[in-house]
Amino acid sequence: MVCLQFLAFLYFQYSMKPDELGGYKEDTEQYSGYLYAQDNLKSADQCDDEKDIPEMNIGNDFLEGCRKFFEK
Repeated sequence: MVCLQFLAFLYFQYSMKPDELGGYKEDTEQYSGYLYAQDNLKSADQCDDEKDIPEMNIGNDFLEGCRKFFEK
């Protein structure tokens, strides 16, 4: 019974862990940049193509995450 409780504890600890992508925690600019690159781009050169569009809100942290996606 103690083993079952321990396993349940480990499961809940694991499920409460924040999501990470490319080593970046969810809800960070780096995470957003990494995810954007994964879903939309074909090369690291495209990371800053939309830098001048104010709605995109691209900063250095976003670009860091975007470029890291292509380092794999």
